[in-house]
Amino acid sequence: MHIISGNDNGGGGNHVLNICNKDNRKFENIIGCLGEGPLYSKAKIMDVNYKLFSKKLNNMELVNFIKVNSISIVNFHGAKPFLMHLLIKSKLKVPTVAVVHSDFRYDFLNDKIKYFIFTPLSIKGLKSFNNYICVSNNLKDLLEEKNFLGSKAVVNNGIDIRKASIATSSEGMRNDLKLNPQDFVYVMVARFHPIKNHRQVIMAFRKLTFEFKDIKLLLVGDGYLRAEIEKMIVHFELENKVILSGNVENPMEYINCANVSVLASLSEGGAPPLTVLESGLVKKPLIYTKVGDLECILDNNSGYRVNHYNHESIYNAMKQAYLDKNNLNLKGENLNNIVLNNFTMEKFWERYFKSYHSILKK
Repeated sequence: MHIISGNDNGGGGNHVLNICNKDNRKFENIIGCLGEGPLYSKAKIMDVNYKLFSKKLNNMELVNFIKVNSISIVNFHGAKPFLMHLLIKSKLKVPTVAVVHSDFRYDFLNDKIKYFIFTPLSIKGLKSFNNYICVSNNLKDLLEEKNFLGSKAVVNNGIDIRKASIATSSEGMRNDLKLNPQDFVYVMVARFHPIKNHRQVIMAFRKLTFEFKDIKLLLVGDGYLRAEIEKMIVHFELENKVILSGNVENPMEYINCANVSVLASLSEGGAPPLTVLESGLVKKPLIYTKVGDLECILDNNSGYRVNHYNHESIYNAMKQAYLDKNNLNLKGENLNNIVLNNFTMEKFWERYFKSYHSILKK
């Protein structure tokens, strides 16, 4: 069973939906949604098992459901479920697992009040577990560094290759976005949040425009920082160079029409991040910071590493990619091979199965 906020609208929610996919024949799953919201709405229309629970922290309805339905193992995903576990763990007679999707130090970075109130509570809840599944080695290392006790396993992200599709061609997307065939396009798929580092990307791109006139930057996503980014674009007179698409149904179609993908995050939970997997499927190389285990997964044959998080380092990587036009297709092919060989949904389910087997045999 997977306990998660029904209001989740990020990578953690998608991760849970992937585990609970009915094509997963390794083990049965059910999602316990705490309240309604985007994840709950997705679960209702997808072919997954789910049940709605209240948001109460001391949730006896949930405790009774676990007991009556002979649940073998209970996964808790996210800050609020971690805190709930702290309050109900003594009532649960089955193994429990904290699935760590992100760096808990930065979960509430977008709200100062929440940051100071909820970060300590989240850490306290997280420390109430004896078992952890981390979605990257970086997160596992963080737990060990911060002296979290208990067993720790790593389960990397996966992507469902069969359901990945491109309905609109690269040429069609460029027409829709008013991009010229000769434009060199950088695409960044990320919500507008400080952790994604849009400000530094805009500054790096601006510097690049002084040298190359045929470049464009495509920003896919939305978020509370969007208004600030729009002001930056106007301030730097980049209105004709930067395109904001907002949230889209199929980001891969936008990645597919670009030349190179950009991931400049300060931190990423899952390894590799979804945008890396999507870029690999459409054979687009990546400009990337050292997050989400990417320093171990990728190399110079599949992308362009940003050594620091500032705009100067991002600019250097963007320039390197532009000047390396003749090798982009080969690097995209190499990234595609990395994804297909290591990060399919079948491998994702197998890693979870092995982790559960190890916990249950204790």
